[in-house]
Amino acid sequence: MLGLVTASASAATSIVYIAHNGNTGANWFAICLQYNNFCERISGSLIGSYIAAALFIILIMLSVVAISRN
Repeated sequence: MLGLVTASASAATSIVYIAHNGNTGANWFAICLQYNNFCERISGSLIGSYIAAALFIILIMLSVVAISRN
């Protein structure tokens, strides 16, 4: 499950990077130049996905501690 959360966060990171900077090799322009509200939202969701990954790691660590006490 942690692998899925981390993979989705890294995939979102690549999409946000392309949205902000574009890709000259593929002739993709940066869409943030035209759609500022979209870029603000995807940047916020990227932060949320990394917070979710961090909380999931904390949850796993708490579960390990709880199991090791028994």
